[in-house]
Amino acid sequence: MLKAGDFFLCGNSGGVMGAVVPHGKGYMGVAPAHVFHLAGTDQLRIGNQKAKVSHFSPIADLAYFPLLAASQPTDLEKPALGYASLENAARKMDCMVSDASWSVAYVVLQPRNLPGPGDSGTPLIQNGTVKGILLSINLGTCRGIVVSSEIIKSEAPEP
Repeated sequence: MLKAGDFFLCGNSGGVMGAVVPHGKGYMGVAPAHVFHLAGTDQLRIGNQKAKVSHFSPIADLAYFPLLAASQPTDLEKPALGYASLENAARKMDCMVSDASWSVAYVVLQPRNLPGPGDSGTPLIQNGTVKGILLSINLGTCRGIVVSSEIIKSEAPEP
């Protein structure tokens, strides 16, 4: 079953599907659009499924693609200040939300356990729910930028 935190491949790179959102009678995966732009393709493979991005958000670094395989929808809630973690299929990275707005949240990361290449899209988890997905990090300040769940929901295409 596909779920938030699963890795996908596109071109010669890949990333993490940060959320699974309802779309009509099915679901769509959500991931950072920059992964597809850098790979030069809108095609991806996740699990045993091939997919194609059907919507790039015009205001946020988000890409939406249909999921045909069994999928677990993601509980999405607003981020709050305090302890959190970035969790994908390979690892968990503790962090702290230091600033949050309607559209983005900033996280302070532990220098010994920073996200790396391929971790873009990793879900930000607080109290068992996804609060947003990781878009970028600044290695000099050990801070990350997370697009909030509010933007993920508002930018999802209509069925």
